[in-house]
Amino acid sequence: MRRRRPQHADDELLRAASQVFAREGFAAASVTRIAEAAGATKPTLYARFGSKSDLFDATIRYQADAIQEHLFAAYDRASTLRLHEAVREGVDAWFAFAAERPDGMTLLFGEHAGAHSAIAEQTTEAIVQRITHEVARFQGERAAGPSAEVIAAMIVGTAVHAIRRCLADPGLDPEAVSALTTSFIVAAAQGVDPELFEVQRGTA
Repeated sequence: MRRRRPQHADDELLRAASQVFAREGFAAASVTRIAEAAGATKPTLYARFGSKSDLFDATIRYQADAIQEHLFAAYDRASTLRLHEAVREGVDAWFAFAAERPDGMTLLFGEHAGAHSAIAEQTTEAIVQRITHEVARFQGERAAGPSAEVIAAMIVGTAVHAIRRCLADPGLDPEAVSALTTSFIVAAAQGVDPELFEVQRGTA
């Protein structure tokens, strides 16, 4: 009697999809190529995820869930640390995720990954809001205000662009760039005019 081939785990299929979508972009990537990379078949992918667009969304969600779990755990650990140590904990977490999942970084934050993804945008905003609470802690605010949100967004942008540079240039030492990024963010935070923390949203 012929033995049935073991069913592919979603994790295996989505990792293969991440690799192909990140390398080729949404438009150029084909379900055939993804199936080949996963050692699966097109019918398996269609049965499990639906259309190519549905597969792309599932792939982005897979990476989004992973980075949020990874970063938020680091921010929890950093919540009792002093500024430099807290920033280093967070920045190192970004670089560790990029080292483990470079395709995930490209899909979530890359400029050429492919189709517009609301999931990626929502992920960025969720990370910004999480960092906002840490920024507010150092500002001494009881509630996270607009200035904390802006600073959090700048921290995310700094980390993302530093990692992009590392991924684009294999000659760079990620540990050294992570340390530089930490130092840059700390210096910027310490150099902000305290009066600017009072920035408020304008009224229409």
